[in-house]
Amino acid sequence: MKRKKRITGVLIMVLTLIIMLLPVSEADAETSASDFKMEGSTLIKYRGTEKNVTIPNTVEVIGKSAFEENKNIELVVVPNSVKRIESYAFWGCDNLDTVVLGKGLSEVGDYSFTGCKGLVQMSVPSTVSSIGIEAFADCVNLKDITIPPETQYIHETSFEGCTKLIIHAETGSVAEQYAKDFYERQKEMPGYEETPDAQPSDPGQGTETPAPDVSTPAPGTEDPAPTQPPAQEEGNVLGSTHIVGNRAVLFMNNTIPTVYGNDKPQNSAAGFTESPPANTAWGDSIPKFRIVDGRIIADEAYYRCGDLGEISLPEGIEEVGQFSFARSSAVSVVLPEGVKEIGYGAFYHCDALEKVTLPDTVMCVEPRAFEHTLWVENFLKGSSADTAGHGAAEDDFLTEGGVLIAYRGNAAEVTVPADVRVIAAEVFKDHTEIESVSLPDSLRVVGEGAFEGCGNLAGLDLGNHVEEIKDRAFLGNVLGEVVLPASLKKIGLQAFGNAILTYGAKEVERTYESSATRLSNVEYRIFNRTDPQTPGVTVNGLEEAFGSGADLWEAASLEGADRNYTLTVNKAEDISAMEKAFQRAFSAGLPENISIYDLTMTDESGIPLSKLGSQALTVTLPVPENLKGQNLKLVTLDRNGQLEMLSVERVSINGVEAFQFRMNNVSMIGVCGVEDTDLR
Repeated sequence: MKRKKRITGVLIMVLTLIIMLLPVSEADAETSASDFKMEGSTLIKYRGTEKNVTIPNTVEVIGKSAFEENKNIELVVVPNSVKRIESYAFWGCDNLDTVVLGKGLSEVGDYSFTGCKGLVQMSVPSTVSSIGIEAFADCVNLKDITIPPETQYIHETSFEGCTKLIIHAETGSVAEQYAKDFYERQKEMPGYEETPDAQPSDPGQGTETPAPDVSTPAPGTEDPAPTQPPAQEEGNVLGSTHIVGNRAVLFMNNTIPTVYGNDKPQNSAAGFTESPPANTAWGDSIPKFRIVDGRIIADEAYYRCGDLGEISLPEGIEEVGQFSFARSSAVSVVLPEGVKEIGYGAFYHCDALEKVTLPDTVMCVEPRAFEHTLWVENFLKGSSADTAGHGAAEDDFLTEGGVLIAYRGNAAEVTVPADVRVIAAEVFKDHTEIESVSLPDSLRVVGEGAFEGCGNLAGLDLGNHVEEIKDRAFLGNVLGEVVLPASLKKIGLQAFGNAILTYGAKEVERTYESSATRLSNVEYRIFNRTDPQTPGVTVNGLEEAFGSGADLWEAASLEGADRNYTLTVNKAEDISAMEKAFQRAFSAGLPENISIYDLTMTDESGIPLSKLGSQALTVTLPVPENLKGQNLKLVTLDRNGQLEMLSVERVSINGVEAFQFRMNNVSMIGVCGVEDTDLR
């Protein structure tokens, strides 16, 4: 099937090239020319409404924003005369699915094809020497691109958010090395597999879409300047100075989010004045809260929001979710007392964030929480004494609220400052110059991968009061034997690699982090068996959950499965999480005829796998006896316990009524029957 698709794509391109060579009548040429606004040999703006566009061969430069947000264009042919495509040229052309680049092109500019969701495959001509910042970022359906060996510069972010992409490149080329690094980054940044994508037909996805910078970053800069998207419409503004409150909610399948709640921003002209209506009927929209139960900032809640400024979160917040403020315009943030956990990529690429205040209650900072913030970048770029071969200097450590956030030293001997309670994830990762580490008695938590890849680390003093050492904290070192203190209560997966451990406490809990529950992070988990496996999904529990004869067919399949997985289906005994989700979303209890099931998927490690990324799980289950013959609706819970709608299809398997659905997040599901009048 994949080969057929690729052949079809090639045929389309060949056909397009033929079209380029066909003669055009003088009348047609004159009409076509009027659609192109030119300044000399630069195309300033395309003003036509055609779906298929062939750019005139008099054009040498496709100018900034020439086709930006054009929703009509589906195919574009760039002639050999074009040497450069400038920034934002095709930004947000959602329906653009075919692009033929001419052989005169030398540069694909910054953000030139960002957000072109229709693109499936591309071929870069051999004349192209560079591909700019986020040139194809968030082209979420781009699966194949061929990059020639002549391309010598590809920005790290050129294909950010392209979670389905396979890069074809020649051995030894810059593109081949880029591809290897790209695949590694994809594994490390799985959150982008769930990046918000505003599509009304896709319930459960976020609704905030990126907006372009108002100015193009200077050529040669490594990262774009802080984004300043256009102002949002009244009622959707998050606040230019502060965010406060505990009941922000949006309908996740609307093109523009409708935000409800009583969390009116301080000193902001626009605020939240409405409340979600009680007993909201659940049609195709499910309200999701940005702040869940007054405790959790939901995953991706304010992702790419452009009107945040200074943020002060309300009292009662305990967790800042994964990617919750990533790529937003936050300038400063104050987290209140009581915040315990800052999630994966929470403030990732907040390019303007220069000040952060953390309380002394924070006990966990997950990987990339503050990566590429101005706060951390300024620290890392700051002056630091050359301490190679000596002890680390005091100003080599960035600490806030007792949390060690970053390290910029190059010392062989590292003594962590005495006031540090928590070492954030990956602070010392890959510092191969480190030979010994001394941790203070104030330390309670060593974060995930904190000293991972410190290949010369041979001496370790853990202090006397450390209570938790997270996954891979000291993986990849040369420690021979480690004596663990009696204070230790929890130890994570591969915390010390192959080192011999002597436990000081009688009981130490074995734990794992959420990163280990992502399907793509195979190397994070521990496996005991080495014998070959038949790729696929084995399903357990069907007969117990649905009655005899329920397990007579292949009930589940996983895209791209490379080993055997086990999906266990149980009739849920504890339904409180689903009850709470319905009450939160609709101010109402569970539907009377709902059937609720726990779904758990594992591999041979035994760790429940929740986030599947782009590898969707297809599940086929028998229709419960009391729902046979009815229309069905299916819901699940996201990582924050909020309701999400799943598309469901009625099928017949061996004469048995069944329902089939796909999911990327394995969780509890609820299926219920609805009347025709309820389907809206």
